[in-house]
Amino acid sequence: MSEKHLQTGDVLPPYNGKIRLYAMRFCPYAERAVLVLNAKKLEYDLIFINLDHKPEWIFNFSPRGTVPALEYEQGKAIFDSNIVTTYLDEKYPENPLQASDPLRRAQDKIIVENFAAAQSAYYTAAFNPQALEPSSVEKFHKGLEAFQAELEGRGTKFLHGDEPGWVDYTIWPFLERFEALPLLGKSEFAIDKTKYELLANYIEAMKNVPAVKAYYLSAETHAKFTESRNKGDANYNMLDTSAVCCMRPRKKKE
Repeated sequence: MSEKHLQTGDVLPPYNGKIRLYAMRFCPYAERAVLVLNAKKLEYDLIFINLDHKPEWIFNFSPRGTVPALEYEQGKAIFDSNIVTTYLDEKYPENPLQASDPLRRAQDKIIVENFAAAQSAYYTAAFNPQALEPSSVEKFHKGLEAFQAELEGRGTKFLHGDEPGWVDYTIWPFLERFEALPLLGKSEFAIDKTKYELLANYIEAMKNVPAVKAYYLSAETHAKFTESRNKGDANYNMLDTSAVCCMRPRKKKE
């Protein structure tokens, strides 16, 4: 799989019959869809999009030009991370990722909704630090505390149970990125393992889940991309090695 992000003027690759996901490698919302595809063990193609210089054809699949967008049949697509992930879970019922109980499904969605304040604080800290206020830090930690309380209350390894489910894969992409904040000079957003022991254990467990491990990026990598974006030149292709030419070093003349 190439990590190259296609941009304005680039040609849409030919459709080969697989479901196709349009994403951006560093987008947490797109990662939600990738994790569900991985967890469902579905075959799919992944096309990365440069969101600053979007290829013209992305609007055929996502009217706002946002990702993720899922091309489920040639030329037919749906978009929005929650819509895409619930569609995939319902379309392919093997290995269900949502709770069977309607009340538990509703409670899972409430957890995701309540976690949005922590996500918003992350975006401010990472990409708009001049607008950062003490209330942002407070909202961030309240979100972590509430999440840890849910883990404690459910008493299971993951929120879904012994294995991660839709609720875990929906929230995880942000937890993955939260670890980059101290590297960006935002030590007040550090996840203190003494205060968040249960959450810290959960984070390490999620890193070892196959669906996550196959797509996981380190805190250092997320910090590097964030810095490039904040400088006004987001390095979308920092992971792409497809254009690297491997040449043997020339021997020095004696």
